[in-house]
Amino acid sequence: MGIEFQSYIGSVGAQLPKLPCPVEGNVSLNTPVGSCLDHFGNVWLADTAHNRILVFDSELNHVLAQFGSTGEGPQQFNMPFRLLAHPAKNWIYVSDIGNQRIHILHYDANLSVQSIHQFGNEVEVGLKGPNGLAFYQGELCVADEFYEGAGGASRLAIFSEAGQYLRSIHEIEGGKEPIHLLWPQGLSMDDDGFLYVANTGFDTVVRCDWHGKGRPFAGNGKCYLDGLELARDVSVIQNRILIPGAKANAISIYDIDGELQGMLDGFFAPIQITQMNNRDQLLITEPILASLQLHHVSLPSFSEQFAGKSYIGESKVVKTVGDDRGSPGQFHFVTAVAGGITQSNHKHYRQKYPLIENWLSHQFSLQEQFFKAMQPAGMPSWLNLAVTAQSEWVQRWQQTWLRVIMNDRFEDPKTLLWMVDAGNYQLQASDNGHADSASPVSLPMLPGSLGIAAYKPKVPLPGQVDHEVPMIVVGNYLSGIVSLLQYDSRIGELVPYTFFGGLGAEPWQLNKPQGITIDPSTNDILIADSGNHRISRWRIDSEGEPGLVGVFGKLGAEHGEFHTPSDIAATPNGLIYITDQFNNRIEVYDADNQWKWSFGQEGYGASNDNFLLPTSIDYDSGHLFISDLVNRSIKVFDLEGNFVDSFSGFGADPGKGQLWMPYLLHVNNSKVYLPDCALNRINVYHFDKSKKLAEVSG
Repeated sequence: MGIEFQSYIGSVGAQLPKLPCPVEGNVSLNTPVGSCLDHFGNVWLADTAHNRILVFDSELNHVLAQFGSTGEGPQQFNMPFRLLAHPAKNWIYVSDIGNQRIHILHYDANLSVQSIHQFGNEVEVGLKGPNGLAFYQGELCVADEFYEGAGGASRLAIFSEAGQYLRSIHEIEGGKEPIHLLWPQGLSMDDDGFLYVANTGFDTVVRCDWHGKGRPFAGNGKCYLDGLELARDVSVIQNRILIPGAKANAISIYDIDGELQGMLDGFFAPIQITQMNNRDQLLITEPILASLQLHHVSLPSFSEQFAGKSYIGESKVVKTVGDDRGSPGQFHFVTAVAGGITQSNHKHYRQKYPLIENWLSHQFSLQEQFFKAMQPAGMPSWLNLAVTAQSEWVQRWQQTWLRVIMNDRFEDPKTLLWMVDAGNYQLQASDNGHADSASPVSLPMLPGSLGIAAYKPKVPLPGQVDHEVPMIVVGNYLSGIVSLLQYDSRIGELVPYTFFGGLGAEPWQLNKPQGITIDPSTNDILIADSGNHRISRWRIDSEGEPGLVGVFGKLGAEHGEFHTPSDIAATPNGLIYITDQFNNRIEVYDADNQWKWSFGQEGYGASNDNFLLPTSIDYDSGHLFISDLVNRSIKVFDLEGNFVDSFSGFGADPGKGQLWMPYLLHVNNSKVYLPDCALNRINVYHFDKSKKLAEVSG
């Protein structure tokens, strides 16, 4: 057997003009994560999925320098993640997570940058996932996110300032039992030198000294803050603890005693927070929005008088860096794929108009700059988010009507690859699978589009334009609405046919739906109703009306129960395979919705039936294909659940098929299409039954 990487879809170009250059119109970011200030007041940014470091002036008006390229060499990166400035030397520490090492970058006043040392990937140290960084009294602490210790626990690794390994912290001493680390991400430090660890796997923030002894918070008597929805990161700034993700779309703020003081809302998924030289300015990365933002925030306004009263403070956006990721061939948070490409497909009409296409792209870029310039300075963050989304929505409508006017359509829409470009509020399609072949093909979609499936009615439906062209089923994660679309070749767009669902817990409603598939034995539409912890089955009747057939499942860990089912695969003999994500297993049901068996268990590993958050599953050619999120693996099984083959690789190298945040995979004719919403591309693999087990890539 063999599963091998072949190619990818999604433009990865990030060329900058001669530096220094203006930021506006020149900088398209790709999931940026880390930031810091150097000793000259310049802003450094890890443009993570582009495998480079960018340096801006303190006003974020110009790009002054860029450093790094994709690879394993001494001046290269594979997902530069976190940045930390040495307090005294002209050094920047960079966690190069895909290469499992740390860089020390040296810089001078002219921003001549060089990686002078790389460490942590030595055999005797063996960093597995270097993430957050902290520095105190000549020692560097690294959060080793994917290190697998006893019971699967992660660790903190301590080095000298020059990179000599000193020791590791495998557990935190605190209370009656030690506190274990699971997928620690961000690190920070207070004025007393105590470490703060975003212990993401347990949704806590832990405080300890540099030898792993817990330091309790006066507010709760424990050495960790809990009750968080998520702990993406932690920053201690002005004697306050800032936790992005502790509440959805917000940054929660605690005092140093661990008492909640309030929160800043109006964000999407903020990560790293950096104090600017101006005390009232914070630098915040929004990776999913592909932007770096400068905010005006008065942290002293979060005081004890508001503790426990859910005080919502105001953040004002001063500056945003990052052009719209809507250029031809680009994706922005691509989540799912349907359909398939055949070798006989014709060229798309758009190929005939490259000059017009480039001109339009330039005009929309200018329009985006105009929208930004028209936004008043100091706009509240929630309003800035809304206005930005609205301006992008307007541009999508303009692009749609221009495509219609230009008769920009596919010659043969019967065999296309359909892709959910969620961040750009649209579906895209490709007829050849080339890297830059993605073309918008739908009216603007509501925010939250996620799962997709190709649906072909057994008989023509009333009002169906072309029975030979598959209809497209799209689920919306935010609204719970599922739409049925059809391609109208007269205008070259997918247009609405009907819809069903809606947000809620009633049988006919959906809550955070994810994966969608079509049952080949019944032609029913199966939906992973993730938020309701169940599977929903719908049927389109001969009049084109959708109807609920039934639901099954509830929250739990027993058989017949699910914890966030994320995707479904159905076989011609009526069996249904479900990724029971947070139970780390695959559940198998028959056509009568009765549990038959399950396989898989929690654990690390690429070449076995261990799972850590299995996200997606599909069926093709007598095999099951499963995307195992934390293990960054595509695993192949037979229909009895026996492991057959795998492909694995964590990183952002587009030439190796590596993965960061893979979402809903799709398999068609032995081709595996796996969208990565953080890398903003779709990796394409081929499965060959005749080959031996594929070598697992690093």
